[in-house]
Amino acid sequence: MKKKTYPLDISALAYPLMKTRTAQSVFRYTAVMDKWVDPDALALSVEDILPNYPNFKSKVVCGFFWHKLRENDAHFPVKRDERPPLRPLRKEDTADYPFRIAYDKEEIIFEMFHAVADGNVGGYFFSDILTRYLERTEGEAIGIPERALTMTDAFLEYGRKLRLRELSVERYNGKSVYPLGSRGNYEKAPRLLYEEVEVDGLKKKTTDAGVTLTEYVASAYIAAALSEAPLPLRRSLALFIPVDLRRFFPSDTYQNFICFERIVIPKGTTDVSLPVILDEVKKQFREKFTKDRLQRSIDDVVTCFTLPVLAYIPLFVKSPCFRLVKKLMNKVRQTAILSNVGIFRLPPAAEAHVKSVKLFVNTSRNAPLNVGVISYAGKLCATITCSLKNTDIPAKFFDLLRS
Repeated sequence: MKKKTYPLDISALAYPLMKTRTAQSVFRYTAVMDKWVDPDALALSVEDILPNYPNFKSKVVCGFFWHKLRENDAHFPVKRDERPPLRPLRKEDTADYPFRIAYDKEEIIFEMFHAVADGNVGGYFFSDILTRYLERTEGEAIGIPERALTMTDAFLEYGRKLRLRELSVERYNGKSVYPLGSRGNYEKAPRLLYEEVEVDGLKKKTTDAGVTLTEYVASAYIAAALSEAPLPLRRSLALFIPVDLRRFFPSDTYQNFICFERIVIPKGTTDVSLPVILDEVKKQFREKFTKDRLQRSIDDVVTCFTLPVLAYIPLFVKSPCFRLVKKLMNKVRQTAILSNVGIFRLPPAAEAHVKSVKLFVNTSRNAPLNVGVISYAGKLCATITCSLKNTDIPAKFFDLLRS
């Protein structure tokens, strides 16, 4: 029987082109359970949930013009976690699925390729697997929420094609920005660092400061990253922040529906204390996180990936051209990424057996200290995927969250 195929959402078309043997856009959820993990029950739970998510029950394959998703019926392997975190996915660990599930003692690990979904949908998938796993291991009917998701491309649903001269090219290209890495200071494999704080306590702090949780966390990270920087700044710092577009444009898509905004501390800045950074970050959030500006981001994505000169070049030509352009234009466009996926939800009966949940964002040589933020069971967990030997910046960041 012929396998079903699905197009990647239009924003995800670049992810397979960017993948190399050493780099892939992957993020990682982990859950610490109240008992050691039963691998057989976990494997059966993945098999139970997979049919509910056609984008995960697939593999990424080459089409003539673009990569696409093809239905995957292979048995999914669940293994003990013996790999360094956030490495490119391997067929022997995934059976060609765009994610891997592993375990280690009480911990369940879920890593997924960004091409198939964003962190929000990845969180739904992981939550459903955990719930089904606990139904199996605890012998009780907890109940998995009905998601009512669809394989629609929300970018095409909401996007408008612009004229070529209307594209905001400079907004995405920009100039080389303040880097956190330096020669000789990179680790072979990243370390996963984290700090948990009570949400209520942090909310009181942010309310007193007149900012949101995300604005405060972003400000604390920027202040930590620039704490030892020579002043005035010789280069701008750019913090990339993924924005869940579903907050502004209702959608039940299984696939990606996010865009990125930059928070920039400009070249020449002479005061990088936390109060000053808070004011600047708050100002930029209020300017940039608006429906009109995000509509423009959607329009830019749709316009770029539907240009005939790009859309109708065969993939076997497009791939090497993309790699060449990427190499020629290689520069530090973002100092770091900060991804806040909000609250991770489980049914109350399942939550009683899951002690903590964390989110980690993959790094690159140009962005070696990326931040993940997730809230679960009244606690906010801020993580840093650290690819540097020196951990002064993470330590200062965590101090600002705790203090």
